[in-house]
Amino acid sequence: MRRPHDQTGSFTLIFAVVTIALLAMAGLVHDGRRQLTAQQRADAVAAEAARAAGQEIDGSTLIGSPGLDRARAVAAARDHLAAAGISGTVTLDGSTIVVRTDATEPAAILPLVGITTLEATGEASIEIVTGLSHTGGVSVPNSS
Repeated sequence: MRRPHDQTGSFTLIFAVVTIALLAMAGLVHDGRRQLTAQQRADAVAAEAARAAGQEIDGSTLIGSPGLDRARAVAAARDHLAAAGISGTVTLDGSTIVVRTDATEPAAILPLVGITTLEATGEASIEIVTGLSHTGGVSVPNSS
């Protein structure tokens, strides 16, 4: 004889649906972490490349001009980008060096919906400033 409200197998169906939903959420969290990793990497490499470019100064900074060797600065930043395996651009505007980077990470779960890579951009800039400028200051009384 059959029971009026036979629910045989309903637990299995609910368990399957919940398991799939939990796996999908875990996959999205994993892909979100990879996106953040790509963003942090893009920012860090941009800052490092800008710093490398900023190291290419010459002795004229000692006499008050921003003595940046432009060709060596751009080459140093591009070399750093290449060594890190990240594409990007280096621009010089006066004494400001701007580095923009593009980083990618492969997606783990999102390829199921057509997104295969996670992209991030980073930017860093530094300004080459001259040495000391005397615009006033603190006077120390003579102790004699």
